[in-house]
Amino acid sequence: MNEFLKWLSSNPILASALVSAITFLLITVALMVTIAFFQGREVTFWPPKIGPRPVRDEKDPITPLQDNPFIQKGSILSTSTGDKVKISSNLAVSSNATLYKAKSLSTNEKVVVKVYWRGLRPNSLTWEFFKQNRRSFGFLTHRNLVKTLDKGLYLGYPFIVMEYFSGGTLRDWLQMYDQLPGDDIFSIASQIADAIDFLHSKGVIHRDIKPSNILLETNPQGRVVLGDFEVSRVLGAVERNITAVDAESFVGTPIYIAPEVLMGQEITFAADIYSFGVVLFEMISGCTPFSFNKSSGVIALLQAKTQITAPEIRDYRKNVPENLAIRLAQALNIDPGLRPKSARAILSGLETEITQL
Repeated sequence: MNEFLKWLSSNPILASALVSAITFLLITVALMVTIAFFQGREVTFWPPKIGPRPVRDEKDPITPLQDNPFIQKGSILSTSTGDKVKISSNLAVSSNATLYKAKSLSTNEKVVVKVYWRGLRPNSLTWEFFKQNRRSFGFLTHRNLVKTLDKGLYLGYPFIVMEYFSGGTLRDWLQMYDQLPGDDIFSIASQIADAIDFLHSKGVIHRDIKPSNILLETNPQGRVVLGDFEVSRVLGAVERNITAVDAESFVGTPIYIAPEVLMGQEITFAADIYSFGVVLFEMISGCTPFSFNKSSGVIALLQAKTQITAPEIRDYRKNVPENLAIRLAQALNIDPGLRPKSARAILSGLETEITQL
């Protein structure tokens, strides 16, 4: 090594070229790692590895892309208030974030940590979702809305700390039962209707009402909340243009969102009424009015929802009262102007009919 250094010092041109080459290599590697990070790729330094860029199937905008590559069981995240949360396990993965079960080290209480997987990239769709979530929860407080407790950054990934619900999601309960009992249906529906109507009174359109966003504190007879404000829109705010067929930026779940949203038309409170109608339809019948088929993709679902009248609920559950069937048909009307004006209006006067299902 000494001989090499002596030789190098006697050849300044070669020494300068070698230093330049090493510097160029280091800068190139740093840029590659930075770009890979912002693309959501997995990056490991030893052994050196940059994972593939997550790619979404154009015909399947629902399947999650990947877990966050940097957060594992036992990871400790520091929040903006100085608290620390310790990751316990993975709960779920969405198209833009990973949800983890965790514990607050200051209160020793269970919490949910939602980490946005694409990382800190200003003006990206994910960053807008994070800011929307944070802004919405800053002024929306209601018994039937999930509470955001804290927020922070971890290795450049923004995250939000939320309430933990041991009862799971409505999706979990629908998977356990073919058809929910009537009293459970009314308890869940009435609480979610209150949450939707409260949001609308504040000028907020949720835009992603579905069973996986409905959380139960213990069971259907206990507290039920509506969560996930990723794609909510506060009326009057500047809205990003998002089209249904753009798989990279598709928001919401096609099965539950209203026809006018799929067609790129103006989104109003009526879009939430439609989604609530789909959820109520599924709780009563055990299936959704329209199904999603990966082989035919979003376009086929769009055509069905915008051209075909929703099926009759009594085709799936014979004992549904006529008044309830009529309300559901109104909520699922293709024309948003013909839907009920509030979520509570769908249920009004029908408590007995629903609880006796």
